[in-house]
Amino acid sequence: MARLSPKLIALLLLCGAIAGIAGISLIGLLHVIQQAVYGISRIDGITFRNIVEQTSPTHRLLALSSCGVVAGIGWFLLHRYAPKLIDIKQAIGNSTISIPISTTLIHGLLQILTVGMGSPLGRETAPREISSALADYIGRRLHISSEERKILLACSAAAGLAAVFDVPLAGAMFALETLLFSFQRNHVIAALICCTTAAWVGRLGLGGMTAYQIPAFTLNNPLLIWALLIGPVIVASSWLLQRQLACCKPSTRSSPRLIIISIAAFILIGIMAGWLPEILGNGKAGNELLFNDNIGWHYALALLIGKWFALLLATRGGAYGGFITPSMMLGGLIALLATSAWNSILPPVPVIAAVVIGATVFLAIQQKMPLTAILFVLEITNITPDIIMPISLCLLTALPCQQALNKQ
Repeated sequence: MARLSPKLIALLLLCGAIAGIAGISLIGLLHVIQQAVYGISRIDGITFRNIVEQTSPTHRLLALSSCGVVAGIGWFLLHRYAPKLIDIKQAIGNSTISIPISTTLIHGLLQILTVGMGSPLGRETAPREISSALADYIGRRLHISSEERKILLACSAAAGLAAVFDVPLAGAMFALETLLFSFQRNHVIAALICCTTAAWVGRLGLGGMTAYQIPAFTLNNPLLIWALLIGPVIVASSWLLQRQLACCKPSTRSSPRLIIISIAAFILIGIMAGWLPEILGNGKAGNELLFNDNIGWHYALALLIGKWFALLLATRGGAYGGFITPSMMLGGLIALLATSAWNSILPPVPVIAAVVIGATVFLAIQQKMPLTAILFVLEITNITPDIIMPISLCLLTALPCQQALNKQ
């Protein structure tokens, strides 16, 4: 295991600051694109959901049709003519593979551009990939060891997540749980150094407000029983989505035919958005409704179907993006539907608490990061740590079910 030399610590601080600056730049660009595409100025208190809801169904259709053109042509050209994209995990696991900066930068900008135009995928992958590409470039120029490079890439990728969501602890846990697969002391310290720096720099440019202000609620015993029972339902839903996403991924991305498929896919998303504007964007619009109990089960069912198919269509169209916030939205919608059925015949459970549990556990299962998911939700909301108990009970039944399904 590489020791935390002064050189490595300096690099972790530098790459954390770079991740913070990248996060500020990319989120700023995202907001500019949203304003340009939907024609509404983004001022304090105005969210992307508000922006989209103020536009007509025709405007949304045209925006998503344009998004399909950008996604189709952009990623076709990238895969056809640019150096091959390298996955972060692949680069971490093989010291001989370098991450191409130009390809990764264009790839990240395309993600931000399409999400800003309304793609239903997440925004967090772009800063992670760009941050790790820059860290790889710096590390190779300074001739660091393969173990130091592994730590630097993992921490830099996690720092991109920490910067855009202001989640230093969840970012550090993400590096340890999903990239390094290690909780050794030096790895923990390295992750905290890089992610805390990134979050601090990101906060300077993006502010420090929590993403979701959740109303107060009271936990009760029926909620604990509900949490145990909903775990397998969430796992089954996540498993189905993963299977469908795998089937929707294009077999080849360098064929011009993908441009036509992308345009058609995003036109269909645009048509759905005429009735369901909250399916556009990374999922925060839906979460805002869910976490404030501003949605009934009828609309929740429609949103679940719409967002689910929008994710499949975007994937089939060859678009890229993250799944953190979309996963939370799907999990919250499933939990709301389950809670509505439960409360109609059994002792009631607090709806908002159930939604938070569903969002957290679906994220944990979908992204295979249970510890990160818990910390992430705690950091992006004003919720109290009391919610950890029912989340843990839900994971208690969910994780064995996930393990059983993965063995099939």
